[in-house]
Amino acid sequence: MDYRVENRVVLSTEREHKNLYDWSIKEFDSKGRQIGRDQIPWGYSLYFEVIELIPSCNLNMTADGPEGLASNAEVSEHIFGKLRPSIEARQSGTYSMFGTQRQISEFGLFIYRSANDEDRCQLWGSIGYTTEWDFESQTQEDSIQAYVHLSAPKFEHLMSFIKFPRPTSAGLRLTGVSGFYSEWSPSIRTDHIKVLANAADQKVEAPQGLEFGPPVLGRVREFDLSFQQKYPLMVKERG
Repeated sequence: MDYRVENRVVLSTEREHKNLYDWSIKEFDSKGRQIGRDQIPWGYSLYFEVIELIPSCNLNMTADGPEGLASNAEVSEHIFGKLRPSIEARQSGTYSMFGTQRQISEFGLFIYRSANDEDRCQLWGSIGYTTEWDFESQTQEDSIQAYVHLSAPKFEHLMSFIKFPRPTSAGLRLTGVSGFYSEWSPSIRTDHIKVLANAADQKVEAPQGLEFGPPVLGRVREFDLSFQQKYPLMVKERG
């Protein structure tokens, strides 16, 4: 598997604002010049729009006996959605993986019924890579997915709302995402997020004596998904 890393990525204690943070991640181009400013964990809110939503049902059957006369059947449901960063001016932003300046365009949302009735949410992602499968070269683009598991009652409630009547719009707010970075700013908004999905895959270099790993995608402090049903209303005009 060949990860498409273009820039050098370095975990560093040399920093621009020594009184504001202890370490940062820096990127360098092929000529050794730093790209942008120091990147530190970003803990504020980020906004996405849900641009596609698909409730899905799957039937799986497995034969028990040697003749295949008896089978175990399992029916499972999940919700798949496609996301994009909010296009509203004060909430917009672009995303790219550490090691590249490519803008991430693949954002996914997966919601499942939890097997143990526990609620949990995490983010997963990967820098783009090429691989060979069945003698063919395949390319996977940079991507980020949110995985949500809900207890059965909560999943059923959400599924019933999505199926009928269908929502007309939906939005997602994420806060405190591990693995999201941006340059230091006094503002609670940022124009660009750098993403660290896997330190090894993205070839992060660490100086000797630095005994910690930088946060990567996984934990989400707040996940707020909201659906709306907007219908035109008849308004009596004033005479």
